Amino acid sequence: MNLPRPALQRPEYVFLAVLGAGTLAVTVTTASPFWYAGPVLYLLLCGALHATRTWHDRALYLLCAGQLLIIGSGAANLWSGLFAVWMLAGIVLGTLGLLESGPELRSYLLFCLFALAIATGIEVSNHVLLPLLVLGSAAILFVGAVTIRDYRLKKQYTGAPS
Repeated sequence: MNLPRPALQRPEYVFLAVLGAGTLAVTVTTASPFWYAGPVLYLLLCGALHATRTWHDRALYLLCAGQLLIIGSGAANLWSGLFAVWMLAGIVLGTLGLLESGPELRSYLLFCLFALAIATGIEVSNHVLLPLLVLGSAAILFVGAVTIRDYRLKKQYTGAPS
């Protein structure tokens, strides 16, 4: 019999606590005119996490609420926005149960390193256009590869001749 884990042992709540500490630290250390955006949007994410705890499409609502926090944090500082991206990804993956095994954790860490490389490219180039073009091109190639793979799988399993 599988008993549900207490809320404090679930990975999404650990990531939420770390995100709260990071949001508070950024709010205290930066002198941004939008200092109130981080804590308010963090509370919005907490509300979404609590309100959607029994919904099937919970991850979508958490992503939508978290994007506002990422934009608010990114307005204060690029690195705080990156930190918010990392933590939101951890919250969503924990909610979906995708942080249970070693390969899943390695994939999450690979995502964090990839996002760090993109943010570093944006910081070094001091412009968003070139990293945005590289990221957009990579996304188009990825979507194309996934579309072709899905087409081949459908063709294979429907019994169509090769």
